[in-house]
Amino acid sequence: MNITQFLVILFSLNGVIGLSFYVVMYKKRKLFTDRFGMVMAMVGSGILSLNLAMMLFFMFPFNLGTLAIISTIIGGSIGILYGALTRFQSLLAGFSQGTLGAIMGTMFGAVVENPALCGLPAAYFIDVEQHMMLFSLFGTGLVITTFGLLFYSLRI
Repeated sequence: MNITQFLVILFSLNGVIGLSFYVVMYKKRKLFTDRFGMVMAMVGSGILSLNLAMMLFFMFPFNLGTLAIISTIIGGSIGILYGALTRFQSLLAGFSQGTLGAIMGTMFGAVVENPALCGLPAAYFIDVEQHMMLFSLFGTGLVITTFGLLFYSLRI
């Protein structure tokens, strides 16, 4: 299995996790308060959009500006979806966190793929694919842990 197939599988897994979490929270939206909705919109959309944007950068060889715009639109959409579960304040918080997470994910992907952007030595260029796989797995673990904690915090 090459790196592109691995990243596509992880990207799909993250999308399914985000979508299934949204469906579960949509069914339980009457049970949580505005404060929980705000936290869910901010944390969930920020982490998910960061990880998806990072993996998008690894998968597609477009230039940085194009990928930043695409990632920002995806992250903002995720934030709007999660924020729309409660009030308008949550929608705004989700949108802002989703867009910020997507921009950070794009920049993080750029640094992992080209360590010279941060002035790291040339020795780091040898293991770029390994670092891409490692950070993608770590981000997926972060998404699973974050959504697990958000789901657990709803259970009283």
